[in-house]
This record gives sequence, C-alpha cells and structure tokens, in this order.
Amino acid sequence: MTRSILAVMPESKRYDIIIAGAGLSGLSLAWHLVRENYKGQILLIDNSFAPNNHKTWCFWGKKDHPFANIAHRIWKKSHFSALDFSSELSLKEHLYFCVKESDYKETILKTLQKASNVDFLEESILDFSSNSSKAALITKDSNTYLAEFIFQSIFMPSHYDPNARKYPLIQHFLGIEIKTDEKVFDKKTFTLMDVDSDFNDGFAFMYVLPIKKNRALVEYTIFSANPLKKKQYKKKIRNYLEEKYGLTKENYSIKRKEYGEIPMDDRPHTPLYSSRIINLGTVGGFTKPSTGYTFSRVHKYSKKCAQALVKGVIPPIPTASSYRFRYYDLLLLRVLATNVPDSRKIFRSLFKNSPIDRIFKFLSEETNFLEDLMVLASCYYPPFLRALTVHPPLITQFDKKHLAPSKHKELKEDYFEDFEQIPNSIAEDSLQDSEEGSDDIIQQARLNETVS
Repeated sequence: MTRSILAVMPESKRYDIIIAGAGLSGLSLAWHLVRENYKGQILLIDNSFAPNNHKTWCFWGKKDHPFANIAHRIWKKSHFSALDFSSELSLKEHLYFCVKESDYKETILKTLQKASNVDFLEESILDFSSNSSKAALITKDSNTYLAEFIFQSIFMPSHYDPNARKYPLIQHFLGIEIKTDEKVFDKKTFTLMDVDSDFNDGFAFMYVLPIKKNRALVEYTIFSANPLKKKQYKKKIRNYLEEKYGLTKENYSIKRKEYGEIPMDDRPHTPLYSSRIINLGTVGGFTKPSTGYTFSRVHKYSKKCAQALVKGVIPPIPTASSYRFRYYDLLLLRVLATNVPDSRKIFRSLFKNSPIDRIFKFLSEETNFLEDLMVLASCYYPPFLRALTVHPPLITQFDKKHLAPSKHKELKEDYFEDFEQIPNSIAEDSLQDSEEGSDDIIQQARLNETVS
C-alpha cells in the first residue's frame, strides 16, 4: 500500500468525480480514469477495500485483453453437452478468461494508490441527491461529499419498477472449488455447459473450470425465477462428480465455496439514479439478459466514459443494447421462462451448428445483421416462432428514458463466501430496512439541504 486509505475526511469536501462502490464496475471506472491520465480529483468510497476471494469473473476476449495478465486461468478449448450432442469446441478468435476477485481488486487498487488525485474512503453510504449543477453523497456517519458527477453501483433507483419485467428470471448458481486426490481434470478444457436433462424447474447445467489436473471450480447453474435450497445444489454437484469423474466426497476436499444470483430479465433500462448521478454495473443494466455476463460490458463503458471526462465533456449516459439485440434477448427469455425442454433443444442446436467464436461474437453484440441471421438460423426455431406471436417485431417496444427523483433501495450483495451467509428470505431484509427507515428520513432531509 503506497498510501493509507482515509478513514475520516472533512464535511462537504468537493471532488470532480465520486465513485460509490469499489466492486467490479466502480474499480473499472477508476482504473480507466487513471489510465487515461484524468487530472480531476476522484473520491472512491466503499465500506471496505479489503481484497477477498468471494468470486471469480469469467469472460471471453482477445489475447490482448487488458486483464489477460492477471487471469487465474485461460482456456482455448471448451466442452459442451446437451441431450444427444457432446463435443469439444476450439476457440480460434477468442480466449476464455477467469479472473479472481482478489487479484482484480489488488491489481487495480495498487494502480490507484499511486495516483495523487485519487482519495479512498471507507464509510457506509446512506444516500445521494443532486440538482442541475452538482451531486451529493451522504454517509451513515453524517459526512457529506460533493462532486460534479457521482457514479454509483450501490442502490437501485426508486423509479425502477420490477413489475415492468415480463420474465423476471435469475441465473443462480452454487459452486465449490475442490482439490482431488487424483489428477482427474483436463486443465486445458473448461466445460461451458453440461446440460442437466433431469431438472425441469428451469434450464440447468454444470459449469466446470479446471485450474489444475487435481483442482477445479464446479458449479451447478440454473436459469429460472426462483433459487433452490442449498442442499439441492450440493446434491447435484456431488452426484455429478461421482458420475462424471468417479469422485466420492472422500476423494476431494472443498477449498472454497461461492453462491450467486445474477439478473436475467427484461428489466427497464435505468442508466440514471438522478441528474448527475449515473448508475453502473448491474444497477445500470450492464448485465446481458440472456447470459448474465457483465465483465466486458462494464469495461467497455468505463473506457468510453473515462475518455470523455479527460476531454472535459459530459460523461456519456450508459446506453441500452440496440433494439435488435434486446429483442433477441426477449425472445430467448420467453422460451427459458415457459419451456425448459425447448430451451435444451435451442442450446443443443446452437452449439452443434455454429462455431463457438461466432456465438461469442453474437453474444457480445458485435455481429452484423447477416451474421445474426446465421446464428439464428442455426437454432431450433419452433419456440422462437411461437415467441414471435407474443412479441411481434417492431410492434414490441422497450423503455425510452427513466429519470426521476430517487429514494434508494440497496442492491443486496449477491455473492457469499460461505453457504451459511446466504439470507434465508427477503423478509429478513425487509424487516431490517423498516427498522432503519426513521434514521433515513432525518438524513435525507439534511442531504436535500446540502444540495439545494
């Protein structure tokens, strides 16, 4: 650590930029600002900057990807299996990266701590407010910080309406990183999907990331509306390890566990919390609805935003995907939500009939319309024809702009280091929110005073 993280700072200190939340998206923006040689004063705030190993981020990209050097593992070959089709798929134009959260955080923080224009603050955030000329952040310790712009990934804005979603699916998964007594894994090949045909309450598959011949992260993943009980994921993983690799629980030790819930839905696009307060990450709609992948989309926006700020222009508002890609996502979400057997047939046909590099390019929304048609033509089409009758092209419309005064709803952490940390119900969260409500009203009044 070249500079200590600040614990206490003067009230109402001014910055050019405040970044609220030091997760994937907040650190990404700060890192790109420093890389682009931004000269303004930056405050990065979170309740903790301690690196941890809660999760991994995986993504496909080119060999010159800026985070290739910190990747925990990189693969050029993938395994896919669904129904009667099973194949090894070679990546020719892409690589598949796995980055540990701890490595990502340590690397970026080390870079930021060398920058004289970046301050760090460990405090819990209460709320934000803004007007046409400035934005304000208030902490639970009653400290206030002002900036030209705030970028935040902490709170969902109040004008976000979850009921506007037609298909409120989530990608939920539970994984264990294991070390085996014997060398049973092919460390050069990761399993992108090994589809479970016996589970009918959602589209389910195994996802395996071999780190060494005797070590791998094994996850059971489901696309559905409701998570399972922990023991159900664990049972699926145990059975898979025994059937696929001949491993009983006596043959391996568990080194790490992770659980996640990632939105896969047609949620309204909410790029702004309020004027001069820009949403990042999942809060800002950066997660691809049909895949749950976020990493590359976050960094693409961060680079664009940093370049704009360096030029002294207003930062770009995060844009939604183009109409055609939002429409493709909507059709697939409908199939996933309404017909699990058809979902299996779609993925089977897609990976059987299309090169994996073309699939990745399509999912990255980098294909032209002709390439789109090639991907779509490779898929089992009857369920899409039925979806077209429910959501006709061009007639189906998505949200336009969403900007309104917000009172936040905190985005709950969706990864847990240990199974025992997973909340039992939303009711527990709601009870805690109601107990804190009276304090929030007092603090909000003070925040409004500061901005006005």
